[in-house]
Amino acid sequence: LIGQSVLASIYRANRSIIISTPYFVPSEAIFDALCHAAKRGVKVRLLVPKRNDSVMVGWASRSYYEPLLQAGVQILLFEGGLLHTKAMLMDDELALVGSVNLDIRSLQLNFELTVALFNPVSCAEVGELLERYCASSQPLSLAQWQTRGRLSRGLERLMYFMSPIL
Repeated sequence: LIGQSVLASIYRANRSIIISTPYFVPSEAIFDALCHAAKRGVKVRLLVPKRNDSVMVGWASRSYYEPLLQAGVQILLFEGGLLHTKAMLMDDELALVGSVNLDIRSLQLNFELTVALFNPVSCAEVGELLERYCASSQPLSLAQWQTRGRLSRGLERLMYFMSPIL
């Protein structure tokens, strides 16, 4: 149910989506929705930690970066430690905040709680927090990402195939 809510929220967005998650290993549907949103002109920003506390999840997350960047998603690498906030803000009008990560384990296996906020003041507060995270993050460019080595690419592919069990 939470996966469907996240998916509907992404498709509902018209202007902007900002997502903060420490573990980004999305379902195919959420991944496709984010790429389609960016391609249809929605400003999509993904905030993830530069260094992850789970090595395997970190490599799996990075396996999605290139197609996201190619679609126009802006990826921001948070440099202030492990970014553990799980929040989404769509069009500054809907915020989802809680314990759900954008990974299959959170969306399908774990018991997670997320609250949907529609109140303009609450959405503005979530937006301010996420903007502070953006200011402490390094944007990742497609050209920069494409310079990574063959070993990194191989580990990303291996973890991509393992992502359903991470």
